[in-house]
Amino acid sequence: MKSFFSILFGGLFILLVTIGLFSLGTIVWKNMAYQVNPSVIANALASDSNDSYYISPTTTRYSAGEEEDVINSAALSLPKNGVEHVGAKAYLVKDMTTGSVIVNTNTDQLLPIASLTKLVTAVVARKLISDSAHITITKSVMATYGNTAEFTAGETFSAGNLIYPLLMVSSNDAAEAYAEYYGRAKFIQAMNDFTQSIGAYRTYFSDSSGLDPRDVSTANDLAIIIDWIRKNDPTIIDITELKAYTIRSHTWVNPTHFLSWSYYIGGKNGYLPEADRTNVSLFKWGSKGDVYAIVVLGSSNRDADTIALLKKIKP
Repeated sequence: MKSFFSILFGGLFILLVTIGLFSLGTIVWKNMAYQVNPSVIANALASDSNDSYYISPTTTRYSAGEEEDVINSAALSLPKNGVEHVGAKAYLVKDMTTGSVIVNTNTDQLLPIASLTKLVTAVVARKLISDSAHITITKSVMATYGNTAEFTAGETFSAGNLIYPLLMVSSNDAAEAYAEYYGRAKFIQAMNDFTQSIGAYRTYFSDSSGLDPRDVSTANDLAIIIDWIRKNDPTIIDITELKAYTIRSHTWVNPTHFLSWSYYIGGKNGYLPEADRTNVSLFKWGSKGDVYAIVVLGSSNRDADTIALLKKIKP
């Protein structure tokens, strides 16, 4: 009988301990789910070669105060040369509200821009092609390098919907589909005409996707382009800030690392071996809420460079 009660009470004790540990684990897990370790952010940003990394569509945005702490901590967690030294070949920080340049290096150097090309592709597509036009993903479109949008030959999209994979997952196929639909030579000429018309005189495009290293621009020109877009076609900027978008069986998830930051208000990344990593981003920053453009070209770690450049803006 004594053995029976020993087993019974021993079992109850084990059960109570298990429940307690489970409850404690749940509390710890909940706390972890709502906290961000700055060193984890820094490591993610430092491993910029992994362009498939993305922030979950359910990521919670920080308040301004919390976010400043995260940015500061993330910057401090980066290697020292990532904080003090910007490794990009050319870069620019410009207050778009006042027009003042905060910091700049080699801003007139002509460099390949990779998928930053797609910002102009989006502008020209929206100018020349009706949103309701039906564009088919042909076999020749599918022959374009990469398939980040996971299209299938024969699928048809409205021109208005095709812009989402173009900007969110940098779909080369979407860029080529726009050009093919309108007439490739005419479309690319329109891209070059557009940049000339707004004063980005040193910018030139050879294709609509940015795969061609002859698509070139300067940090100064890219600031002009992104400023024109935010003032005249802000829908393009809004799309670059979306975390995910679904059409039929397709869900496109934006891989941009800064989506969870409330200061970030849009932009575009690019990569090509000849261009290395490229970026143009917009941030609403400082006590007055001015809009700043940060342009990074020829960077081995564009996110670390962008963080370092953010730190040069005085609140």
